[in-house]
Amino acid sequence: MVARKILILIGLGALLLALAVVGVAYYFLRPLKAEPLAQEALQGGGLKVQEAPYGLALIPKTPKALLAFYPGARVEPLAYAPVLAPVAQAGYLVVLLKVPSGIALLGKERALEAHRAHPHLPLVVGGHSLGGVAAAELAVREKLPLILFASYPEEDLSRETLPTLALYGTEDGLLPLEEARQKARRLPKNARVVFIEGLNHAGFGAYGPQKGDRPATRPREALWPEIAEEVLLFLEGLDLTAPPPPQTLIR
Repeated sequence: MVARKILILIGLGALLLALAVVGVAYYFLRPLKAEPLAQEALQGGGLKVQEAPYGLALIPKTPKALLAFYPGARVEPLAYAPVLAPVAQAGYLVVLLKVPSGIALLGKERALEAHRAHPHLPLVVGGHSLGGVAAAELAVREKLPLILFASYPEEDLSRETLPTLALYGTEDGLLPLEEARQKARRLPKNARVVFIEGLNHAGFGAYGPQKGDRPATRPREALWPEIAEEVLLFLEGLDLTAPPPPQTLIR
């Protein structure tokens, strides 16, 4: 009888432990879903929106180049539409990359998959937070222009000459201001580094608050155009020109 009670208690303890593990895993690994306004950002503007295995493509009428963008950890790619749809509307094909389990480091080749679908366009890679780490790794390997949102390369790229734009928020709770300044020393030579006043970590997308972050001190709707403008200024400065598409000759 005593042995049976002990076995029951052990079983209950194991069940409670399993439930606790599942609960913790769900809390820390649950996806950060895009808010409804992210979908609204895709409306109008002359964009063709196309789902593909590698991501969500925002296609303007005559693309100048391809920006393949890696999401932050567990963030739904669509969440970056309010920031990057205006970039697409300005003439750049933007692909919001889908990555396995929401972790960009597990899908580092996704930008190249997107490029294979649009091989005539010059490729630029970018990413937010952990997605920026993946983008930086690919950029240095393939010698590509790089855009980082609240991110930095894992290795020291200060001797590299890759064109780079790095944007940080002054209210970021996950990559605080002083830490961001230190990590920015790893960026390639002549990188453009911008600290956006009032922006926090989650403010680079539309997916709601993020654990450990600080509150933004300015409305996201005022900050998103500033981010898009910096991205556009960077892309235009690259002077990327896509070759004309092949013509079909009729004889």
